[in-house]
Amino acid sequence: MKSYQLGALFLLVLLFTGCSNSGMFIASNSTEVQLNEGNYTIVAKNVTGSAESAYILGGSFSWGMATNSFGLIPLEGSKTLYKDARENLWINFEAEHEPIEGKKLALVNVQYDGATSNFILYTKAKVTITADVIEFE
Repeated sequence: MKSYQLGALFLLVLLFTGCSNSGMFIASNSTEVQLNEGNYTIVAKNVTGSAESAYILGGSFSWGMATNSFGLIPLEGSKTLYKDARENLWINFEAEHEPIEGKKLALVNVQYDGATSNFILYTKAKVTITADVIEFE
């Protein structure tokens, strides 16, 4: 078997048997909240949450709001980067403020940041969500 055929076979095996994640949920529906009535207070500004994953024999990339990674052997992290980053954001909020149970809270001014590192055998992806938290009266 020639070397280019072996390389193509390796890429196909990697594509169909590896692990991957994107986790980005972009809904076709949305809820609009009017913040011009003064029925809310800003509880916290620039609250952040992060999540990351790492793989051997893979790749990571960010494009717009989405950060994706794939690899043959998962090393650390989870496949649900955005979910984990959002949960981490709420954990960080509760650590500095108060529990969120029973509150009418919303995230506004949400920003998604992705960072990727690609080396020959190792790849790492990180998602950070930053938002302001408001509470409705």
